[in-house]
Amino acid sequence: MIHNIRREAKACSNILPLVCVGLVLASSLDRAAEGPGAGARITWLSLTQSSPPSKIAELRRDILTFLEPLRRKLFGDPDMVLATAYFVSISPARGQNVFPSATSTNVDGTTACVLSATQISQLRQRIQNTEGANEFAAPRVTAFEGVRSTLSVSRTVQIGGTNTAYGPRLDLVHHVNGTNLHMRVIADVTEAVTNVLPATADAPATESVNIRTMFQSALEARVPNGGGVAVWNRPSGKADKTYLMIVCPTIQTNFAAPPPARKHGSPPQ
Repeated sequence: MIHNIRREAKACSNILPLVCVGLVLASSLDRAAEGPGAGARITWLSLTQSSPPSKIAELRRDILTFLEPLRRKLFGDPDMVLATAYFVSISPARGQNVFPSATSTNVDGTTACVLSATQISQLRQRIQNTEGANEFAAPRVTAFEGVRSTLSVSRTVQIGGTNTAYGPRLDLVHHVNGTNLHMRVIADVTEAVTNVLPATADAPATESVNIRTMFQSALEARVPNGGGVAVWNRPSGKADKTYLMIVCPTIQTNFAAPPPARKHGSPPQ
């Protein structure tokens, strides 16, 4: 048994440098992904082709995937993360004081910023106290880090005899790095819009329904535990609403409580 323990310890000591080098490299790539102009801790992704991750993010993911069995052997199972997404619509000409100060702007005018837990709480309080601001969905999910999860609140409407889903949807992958989390976020908000065709001399007025995308964004963000990222779009017209999304991940740490100490000579419980 002692021989097996020594052999296990030797194996761990041999792979420890590899794990350390890999984690350092992954961390360096994480910082490099932010790059100049990334808005401190935000990197915008393309919305084409299902918004694939950046090349640096893919390399980082491959390194972490390769090291995952060794990491589990040394440090145990990956962390669980509870993520909540708040979706808010804000009427035009109202609620302009709700938004926090943006630190990054995408080419399409979508803006974002990273917030602490305290700033998230203050922002949600402003939303609740602002006329014309409506928090219409707040899905949440708990998942292991590195595992893709989906948060959505969907409804269906019949279009051409087929049930079609619409509503807010968010695809999320996160990795824990100490007290920070690196998130990859792909989100959109769709609504069912009814179009009325006016009557003509040959036909009465008719209605048709289609699904319209009101908000969409794809980004990578590095946020503090309990904090999050706020993202909001630029309305296409003066009469259009602004859509705000707040994504808040929290690391779930569950430590098993040790049994109470037993006094010498007392019977076991």
